[in-house]
Amino acid sequence: MKNNILKIVAVVLLCWMATEANAQKLAVGLKGGVAHTSIDRTNLGRIDETYSACNGVDFGFQFKYDLMDWLAIRADLEFMDRTYRIDRNLHYLDQVYTKYRNTYVMLPVMADFSFGGEKLRGHLLGGGYIGYWMMGHNSGTTYWMTDYYVYFNDFHNEKHEFNKEDHRFNAGLVGGISLTYDLNEIVGFNFNALYYYDLVSHHKGYEHLRDPRYLNTMAFTIGFYSRIIPLNKNAKK
Repeated sequence: MKNNILKIVAVVLLCWMATEANAQKLAVGLKGGVAHTSIDRTNLGRIDETYSACNGVDFGFQFKYDLMDWLAIRADLEFMDRTYRIDRNLHYLDQVYTKYRNTYVMLPVMADFSFGGEKLRGHLLGGGYIGYWMMGHNSGTTYWMTDYYVYFNDFHNEKHEFNKEDHRFNAGLVGGISLTYDLNEIVGFNFNALYYYDLVSHHKGYEHLRDPRYLNTMAFTIGFYSRIIPLNKNAKK
């Protein structure tokens, strides 16, 4: 019985030591900012449409695990508005537009290559992401025509109803830069500029026409992070 207790205590102590060592390398935090999204889509058969990039909100959590002094693994769990707009550019339809606001939950996982001093460091980030299209809203104006006149309706804002043509799961490549500043051995803040490049179309397109629709997003965020326990910088050298 006594030997079993000693074994249990030894295992607990080893687990605690391993957790403490790993916690020293782990930082968690929050981030928030703006996401600027454009749509990449062929204009075949749609010469009367103009596509414009729009801004949305990007916020969530950030996690970083140090592998070496210059290399880490970073993963973010974020909620991103990927918004774009379509305008009808014919002279008698120049009041007609639709704005698409699509909210995604995104999980980018990136290699983090850093350089600089102990407090202020630059970072090069690159990797991939998966995402899920949570919800969408479509707003704008529509029209109908008679033999003599074009009529426009009032502004509308309606929830997007998903159907079998929608691809709700998403994936792509992500890369960018980050600048971090450690206020002390525990907390710091960062500025991030990341570009998300879709590899999966969010819509299947028309049945007899190749019509992929990719979203590309440039996100600028400011983050605040904290290490689980203080980082012993002297030990890293």
